[in-house]
This record gives sequence, structure tokens and C-alpha cells, in this order.
Amino acid sequence: MGRTTRITSGDLLWIFRERLSSISDRFGTAPIAIVPTADGWEAITSRRYRNSQPQLAKCIEQIQAELRPIYRLSQD
Repeated sequence: MGRTTRITSGDLLWIFRERLSSISDRFGTAPIAIVPTADGWEAITSRRYRNSQPQLAKCIEQIQAELRPIYRLSQD
């Protein structure tokens, strides 16, 4: 595995919002949180939003798969 860059959850959330906005305007305002996990971090959204916008969940998974090898959370 290559080198990772430390990033705050706020900065990582900004990257997610930018990427989601470029896919669809309605995704840019989706309720998303970056939470630490045992193996790094995860981007989550509400169950209600995931169910009403299934394409959003797929986009989050794709972006997360791209960014996880690059970024690790630093202490905010």
C-alpha cells in the first residue's frame, strides 16, 4: 500500500461534497458525515436519504473506494 495523507474529517467531507456536486446538484446537499472506524474512516448518510436516493449510496461507495487508500483521518 502506498503512502497516505492525513486529513481532517471536515476537509474530507468537503472533498466528498465537491465530488457529489459534480455528479448531481441534489447530491451536493445530502446529509453526509465522515466517521472514524477500526480500519480508517467511512462516509455515511441517513437511512432515509439512502432509501430515497439509492444512486447517492452508490456514488458515496465509489468515492470512498477512491479516497480511502489516499487519506487517513487526523485528529480534528
